[in-house]
Amino acid sequence: MFVLMARKAGPNEESRERSRTQLLQAGAELLLDQAEQAPFSALRLRSLCRQASLSTGAFYVHWANLEEYYNDLARHLTEEDELAFKADFDTLAGIAEEDTDHDALAAVTRLAERDLRLLTANPLWDAMELVALTWGRANFRDQLVSGYATIDRRTGQIYGAALSKRGREPRPPLDWDGIGAILQALAEGLGLRHKVDPAAPPPSLESTFDLYAIAASALLAVLTRPTGADNATVTEAIRGLLNDSAADPTSSASS
Repeated sequence: MFVLMARKAGPNEESRERSRTQLLQAGAELLLDQAEQAPFSALRLRSLCRQASLSTGAFYVHWANLEEYYNDLARHLTEEDELAFKADFDTLAGIAEEDTDHDALAAVTRLAERDLRLLTANPLWDAMELVALTWGRANFRDQLVSGYATIDRRTGQIYGAALSKRGREPRPPLDWDGIGAILQALAEGLGLRHKVDPAAPPPSLESTFDLYAIAASALLAVLTRPTGADNATVTEAIRGLLNDSAADPTSSASS
């Protein structure tokens, strides 16, 4: 009768596990290196022309070779990124300007839901994120910084327009540009998650868009204040909310 004995983790097994981890880490590093050096290597001339419904001759009217095309494509996806979102921002600005029938929460919720839907539906957004995370940050960093600043400013202006008419202003030391940067970072993070896992939100929420609306509203409730109402900074306001159980609407119900 044979008895199977549990295998002990000895030096050889530890060495195998260590080498496996090293090889996986090396693969991750090389993957990033390749993406930074040649993110457009999968693009081929005939495929590009087929996608654009143009001849190869039309391509050579503009570029002498693919390397020149790659440079222009990267520039298009970095220097001109704010132009790709102009129509989306115009739509959001129109909503913020025309919406006079809702309170602050309803107005922000309506804006936020539409904001994330427009972002994730924009056909250029995925490509822009890919370039920004790889080749762009090494070769077009200044253009990316400028593009992000423009997008942050536009975002802050739109949400600021909706809240200013309802008597709210940025809480010190923030301004609308800073608030726009925070909202934009949140939208991009949830947008990327939505692309991978659209079912990610908790069961109580209908979609990622609802989750963003709740998060954006909560942030704006803390990052803004009634105009001239108090002198508390953002840090002081957050500390007060987190440390004061009386501010929790559920505290009275549980006592």
